[in-house]
Amino acid sequence: MITKATVVLLGVSLLGAGVFAACTVSTSSVADPDEPTPTADATATPAVPASDADDRACTTDDDCEIVETACCDHCNGGKVDAFAKAHAADHKPTGCEGKMCTERGCGAAVAKCNAGQCAAEIQPLGS
Repeated sequence: MITKATVVLLGVSLLGAGVFAACTVSTSSVADPDEPTPTADATATPAVPASDADDRACTTDDDCEIVETACCDHCNGGKVDAFAKAHAADHKPTGCEGKMCTERGCGAAVAKCNAGQCAAEIQPLGS
């Protein structure tokens, strides 16, 4: 049997839950004001498109070199790739002077020769 007191208690419980839900705040998107904001490197462009297979040709891991292809390194909003040592400099970005990057850590990038093409592998943090 539902009484007037039951309806009042149910209403108060629902109201309390609504107030609680309305007061929750997500902090996952709050930026640290002391940390630089990473930005896209619109002015940083590699000299040669990364799709050029000849620039990646290799026979051993020693033929390959890691290249950070954006102004910030791969740990801090940039990108990393691997190219044949003779072509690595062609893929380094230009126009990076004065760019701000975060300073986070991550696993090291290692150049490998996979099926005749240089590729970058990111190692686990601390290895």
